Amino acid sequence: MIRAVSSGRQLSRTPSSAVENVWSTVQNDEMPRVSFQDVAQAFDHVDDPDVIEKAKTNPALWYALEISRPRNWRGTGIQPDRFLAVATESGIPVAWVPPASVLKELASATPTDRMAIVHAHASDILTQCGDLLSECSDEWLGDARLLVRRAIQAFHAGHHEAAMALAVIVGEPLALWASVPHVQMFESEAEKQSWAKMRGSKKYDLAKIELAAVGPRRKLDRAEVLRHALIAPIPRFFRPFHASPGKENDTLSRHATVHGPSVNHLTTDNALLAIMLCISILREQQAWCEEVRDEEAFAEQFDS
Repeated sequence: MIRAVSSGRQLSRTPSSAVENVWSTVQNDEMPRVSFQDVAQAFDHVDDPDVIEKAKTNPALWYALEISRPRNWRGTGIQPDRFLAVATESGIPVAWVPPASVLKELASATPTDRMAIVHAHASDILTQCGDLLSECSDEWLGDARLLVRRAIQAFHAGHHEAAMALAVIVGEPLALWASVPHVQMFESEAEKQSWAKMRGSKKYDLAKIELAAVGPRRKLDRAEVLRHALIAPIPRFFRPFHASPGKENDTLSRHATVHGPSVNHLTTDNALLAIMLCISILREQQAWCEEVRDEEAFAEQFDS
C-alpha cells in the first residue's frame, strides 16, 4: 500500500491548542486525562441539541466535537446528512458558515426555498463572515484575507457585481486547495501515477469525484463528515459552462463568471454564496495553519 500525502490539511482534526485553552483552567490548571475510548463513546452525542452545555463539563465530548463537527453545527440537534444535502443540492456552504440559526432553517426547507432563506438573512451571514475572517490571522493565508474583506466591503457598498467577481477569483484557488484529498491511498505506484495525472487534468472535478465515490448507500465515517461538508458546494461552483450567445448561468459558477459574465449571473445572491465559500475554506485553512504550527512546536520541544 502506497500512501501519498499532499500539503493540505487532513480535515479529521486532532485536538489543538484551542481545546487545550478551554480546559486549561480545569482541575487546578491541569489537563484532564481523556482516553481514546472515552472520545469514541462521546461521538454518539455530538449531534445532541444540548451538546454545547454537556461539553463544558465533559472533555471527551469536547474533543469529539472538535474532531467531527463544524462550530456552526453544534447544538442544532440536526443530523449531518441534512446539512450535506443543503450544500450538495443547492451549492450553499455549510462548514463554518452560515450561522446556526440560518443553517437550521436551510436544513428544514425545500431546495426551491433555500436561496430565499439565504437572501433574507444576508445581513446576519455577512456579519458572521466578517467575524470569521477576523479569526483568519495566519500569515500563510496571504492576501486572500484582505481581498475577501474587500469583497465584503464592496457588497455592503452596493457593488455586488464587483464583490462577486472578486470573491470568485479568490475562491478558485481556495476551492482547488480544498478539493485535493490530503491523504490518499494507492495499491501500487502505477495507481499513484494515474491519480497524479488525473489530478492535473481534472483539477476542477476532484471534489465531485471524491463526493461521488462515497455513493448513496455508504454512511460517512465520522472523520469524513467535516471534509465532505467543506467540499460539498464546490462541484456546483466548478460546474462546466461554455459561453455562447443567449446562454447564461443563473447559479454561482466560476466558469460563467470568468467566461460569460452577465447581469443575470452577477447577482446579490450569487455574490453572497461566493463570499460564503471563501470564508468557509479560509477559516478551515486557518485551522490547518494552527494545527501545523502546533505540531511543529511540539516536535521542536520533543527534539530539544
